Amino acid sequence: MLGINAQRAKHLENALEIYSKVNTGNLPIDTFLRCYFRANRVAAGSRAWIAEHVYEVQRWKGLIAHMSPKPVTWTGMLNTYLLHQRWRFMAGHKGLAPHIRCSFPEPLFERIERQYGLEKALDICNILNEEPVTYLRVNTLRSSRDKAYKFLLHKGVPVEKCVESPCGLLLSNKKLLLESPEYHKGIVEIQDLSSQICGLKIDTQPGQHVLDYCAGSGGKTLVFGPKMENKGRIYLHDVNENLVMKAKRRLKRAGIRNYYILDPNIANMRQYYGRMDWVVVDVPCSGIGAFRRNPDRKWTFTTEQITNYTALQRTIVDNALLFLKPEGRLAYITCSIFEEENELQVSYFCKKHGLEPAQPSTLQLPESRGMNGYFIAILQRQCTPSS
Repeated sequence: MLGINAQRAKHLENALEIYSKVNTGNLPIDTFLRCYFRANRVAAGSRAWIAEHVYEVQRWKGLIAHMSPKPVTWTGMLNTYLLHQRWRFMAGHKGLAPHIRCSFPEPLFERIERQYGLEKALDICNILNEEPVTYLRVNTLRSSRDKAYKFLLHKGVPVEKCVESPCGLLLSNKKLLLESPEYHKGIVEIQDLSSQICGLKIDTQPGQHVLDYCAGSGGKTLVFGPKMENKGRIYLHDVNENLVMKAKRRLKRAGIRNYYILDPNIANMRQYYGRMDWVVVDVPCSGIGAFRRNPDRKWTFTTEQITNYTALQRTIVDNALLFLKPEGRLAYITCSIFEEENELQVSYFCKKHGLEPAQPSTLQLPESRGMNGYFIAILQRQCTPSS
């Protein structure tokens, strides 16, 4: 491969081939690459190049494979990818099937097309093939956005203020951020704008009791938590205890102290039934709105996943509602753009549990060079007319 470091190219081929064999849909690329780099003692100077191209090949491997010699091999695909740039121009070629043009598996593309139409589906898929941008959230317990913005610019970290989030900044150079004291002191943290907006819609108040039922690593809590001013109580629950421990570290770093970690077994949580002003359910979902960061997930997509996710989402909401006060509010959140996981689920919850929207729901499609796609609905129990 003329003009390309042969050792790097070989590592790229090896990494892609191994990943294609070991990934069954649950292995993030960044986790795999950390293991690969460590096991193969890849030089620090080569890691960024290899990682960049692993992600890019995962985004476009459907189109690259179509343009490569048959039978398709990783060697042939990488020759096409690295040496013959013609494949990039074919992304707009109307002579190719739409799902090949945008490098999406046909069943997934057809599902998107069925809901949004051909042209919108192509737009969505091409946006999801972009390299993701990086956003920061300013921790308002530590600093104002204006102060953090000025500090970062003074240190040479290129940032811009976001219009959509009063605590959001758009970052241009991640490496410079990771070297800044503002990051290590918990003044700013990397978080997509979509997560920030969802967290801001959860209108918590000081003194309230809030349950983050699918807390994960605490992303939404880090947004609504500062609004409580360390007054009241935030309860964290997740079936993945490793993620909850990560949330604990992040909250401590952010200066949020009013949290309590619940037992992952719901049977041991009965004393909290009916006590919560807010219950937040950021449910497991197809995740298509965030495919820019996880391009591998589109290649393991199956239609059965939607059926499985919708059933799981209903079970989670059934359980989470046990903790809600009669006058409390439920925040239902996904990073999906499919109506089966969003609007249709909300209709089901309202009918089954006597809920109603407290405000209009929000569906945000992924934006080019912008935020991920997401859905959020704020629900409350139906008001009974006074006699």
